[in-house]
Amino acid sequence: RGFARSELKRELPSSSPRVACEDTQHSKVVATIGAMYGGKGVPVEGCITPDAVFEDPAAKVVSESEVREAFRALKIMHPQTLAMEIITERYNGDNDIYLEMDLWQQYRLGPFPFKVYSRLIVKAKDDERISSIEERWQNASLLAFQPFLAVRRLNGIISYNLTSLVVPTL
Repeated sequence: RGFARSELKRELPSSSPRVACEDTQHSKVVATIGAMYGGKGVPVEGCITPDAVFEDPAAKVVSESEVREAFRALKIMHPQTLAMEIITERYNGDNDIYLEMDLWQQYRLGPFPFKVYSRLIVKAKDDERISSIEERWQNASLLAFQPFLAVRRLNGIISYNLTSLVVPTL
């Protein structure tokens, strides 16, 4: 069940770098995700909701300001999108947008590059403002019980409060 299960992982497409999202009817959502994961932070006001949530296996942030800070701080890892593909695109109840996207990234920690594959579960309002991003490393579901829920939220709070002090604005 862990995030290292190989059957959940998809290999990087051979035609990378590519973004196989050109035909989407939700181009604003896809462009916002591309900017956020590409190291540009949250690109403009009004592209995420005030109560936006971002969650990955390490942390959970729960407001627009916390999400903005998480993706601003990501810049220090020098993110590079290798490929991005939409897997599922539909409307949920209340006309909310639901996207599943596969994302292959390369980051750098000092002189050491490393690659990451993630499945993103993105929810947005019908005006394409993002309300939720769940990042599943290696496409493994997040552990949704204690102590993991509390630890992710605690990490999100600590990260939000510390990154503005230790991560310079680039």
